[in-house]
Amino acid sequence: MTRYRSILSNTVFFLQVMLVLLVVFNQQVSVPVWLQSAGRFHPLLLHFPISFLLLLVTLIFFRKRWSRLEGSEELYGNLLLHAVFFASLSAISGLFLSTEGGYDPDILNRHMWLGAVTALTSYAAWLVYARLKSRYNIFILLMIICGTSLIIGSHFGGTLTHGENYLSANSETEKVILKKQATDSTAIYEAAIQPLLEARCYGCHNSKKAKGELVMSDAARFVKGGKDGPPWIAGDPANSILFKRLVLDAADKKHMPPKGKPQLTESEIALLHHWIGKGASFEKSFRDFEPTDSFRVLASTFVMPAENGTFPVETYTFPAADPRLISKLNSPYRSITEKSNRSPALLLTFYISRQYKPSMLEECKPIQKQVVAINLSNMPVEDNAIKEIAQFENLEMLLLNGTNISGSNLGLLQSCTKLKRLSLANTKVKAAQIEFLGRMPSLEKVYLWQTNVMPADINMLKKKFPQITWDRGFIPDTSEQLKLTPPLLVNPDKRIFSPGESLSLRHPMPGVRMRYTTNGKDPDSTESPLFTEPVNIKGPVLIKARTVSPGWYTSDIAEFMVFESGIKPVTAALLSKPDPKYSLQGGASLTDGNKGESNNLLVNWLGFRENPFIAQFGFKGHKNINRIILSMADNTGSYIFPPVTIKVYGGNDSAKLSLIGTFNPPQPSKYGPSRIQPYSVNIKPGNYNFIKVEAVPVPSLPKWHNGKKEKGWIFIDEVFFY
Repeated sequence: MTRYRSILSNTVFFLQVMLVLLVVFNQQVSVPVWLQSAGRFHPLLLHFPISFLLLLVTLIFFRKRWSRLEGSEELYGNLLLHAVFFASLSAISGLFLSTEGGYDPDILNRHMWLGAVTALTSYAAWLVYARLKSRYNIFILLMIICGTSLIIGSHFGGTLTHGENYLSANSETEKVILKKQATDSTAIYEAAIQPLLEARCYGCHNSKKAKGELVMSDAARFVKGGKDGPPWIAGDPANSILFKRLVLDAADKKHMPPKGKPQLTESEIALLHHWIGKGASFEKSFRDFEPTDSFRVLASTFVMPAENGTFPVETYTFPAADPRLISKLNSPYRSITEKSNRSPALLLTFYISRQYKPSMLEECKPIQKQVVAINLSNMPVEDNAIKEIAQFENLEMLLLNGTNISGSNLGLLQSCTKLKRLSLANTKVKAAQIEFLGRMPSLEKVYLWQTNVMPADINMLKKKFPQITWDRGFIPDTSEQLKLTPPLLVNPDKRIFSPGESLSLRHPMPGVRMRYTTNGKDPDSTESPLFTEPVNIKGPVLIKARTVSPGWYTSDIAEFMVFESGIKPVTAALLSKPDPKYSLQGGASLTDGNKGESNNLLVNWLGFRENPFIAQFGFKGHKNINRIILSMADNTGSYIFPPVTIKVYGGNDSAKLSLIGTFNPPQPSKYGPSRIQPYSVNIKPGNYNFIKVEAVPVPSLPKWHNGKKEKGWIFIDEVFFY
């Protein structure tokens, strides 16, 4: 015990000398990068001196009682020596941590000096206690100074970590966003976005503590961004740093908020996605967006309506739905949210058209009474769905934009006696099918953009039913030149085609021409082939298309990556483990015909980072194969790179496969857009019972990347054989 105490006391002396040098020559000392990482232990170490020293200071006032116990004086001295050891380590690691930057310099300086005072006075107190027993009054004074500096220094440390109001803040603000009152003229950022950021982000990104040099609590500094640049690209959330950090894997150290902090919900992430997509405006109010706009609808669920705005406080007589039922019905493809704070009224929204099934609407029958708004925009909804919708007796708003309805069943909506707004934009409805809507006393506005309802029809409806606003959208002046929208796929969810199948393009505006390419080059407005008949799909094809028309600016280019289905394996099995967050149905998801979207890696993708991708496929009847295509995601900004190498093994015995093909994809030298990238591997032609495919992630990202030396990701959703 004596030897241990001697070693510990000498170690403490060395740490004290090191601490003094670091504090005095703080500006002159350059800490190596490898040593800076030791600062990460500061939050762990600081709890030991706080606990020990506060206990020892408290015991001073009860010394007469415990000093009578045998060995108590020696035990007190040993505890004090250990407290000094941990206080010294904590102060030194804190100095290392401060070199990372991102902290308010004034508060950091106070915290640093008080931490050093705590460690130094605790050491002085131990020396007096161990060697000058007669100077007990000096010991008490030193311990009081030590305890006082500890408490004040801890307060400044808490301010650096959690913000200035961390002691008085409501602990629930980390879990629940307190809704603000809003009117139609309230800026959406002020009402919905800022409270979300305040609850989830301000703790680490404020004027006192700016991790990554990013301050979010001040609008001007927020726009400027941090050391990684501006936090968003207006109109492009998929390539915005703010959004990409939110959707990174939770285990990734760049994921925000950090692991262990309250995470954003899917609806909160969706709100920020919409905000960036709409231009990330700090000024635009609710009235700047149509009532049916998905961003406005979503943002309205994050506010509490004011008494005097277009957001009137509505009271409902029906009871609230069971929260457990709502939780059960919520999914990544179907969202159910409150219309306003503590309101029983619910908003029902569907996402990702290829995942939609009619049963998803039928499953909501238990909450029919509470649902006041349904958003089925761009879902493959047919006319027969109107029968189900008509049973939602308290429905006030219905969005059917871009659905397959023809209008033949719209008469069934007469049972929705509270319906105020109906949006039929980009559907096939005609004037004759909607005329009956004028007889619905509750209806206030009908949206008919890009439908078969002509201007003459609108004039007729306005005269016949003036109490309803019939909105056909913006009709340009003939002298004004506008920009066309890009072409669309006739079947937007179909990206895999059977042999002999063809792809068709469409555009909602009659009379326009569409020019396209299949060789990867951008189509021009005069020379590229005109789309006049469906395009035969053979192998992977990148269709690039744009719309042209006299008197209009040529549209932007639309890109569609499509594939031919090829030879389908009988079996598909993963031989390596994907990341748990991106594991889907294992090997079966590689041949299920469901294509993923490069901006949504949570659906239909397998993700690999720690392990290579290894999968084995079985074929029946010795299929003759000479090429393999891997459909993979490419998004350098989110650490998703091409694999270093792709190797293919084949044979008739699964235990004895030989190398039949290799491909090393070129690595990017700069940031690129989010996209789907096919990688083709030519193999030795032959009839194979089994084929094994391996793809190795980049072990270390290049120097030009913000995440240099980090491991890269690979994402794969389908494997095709030809």
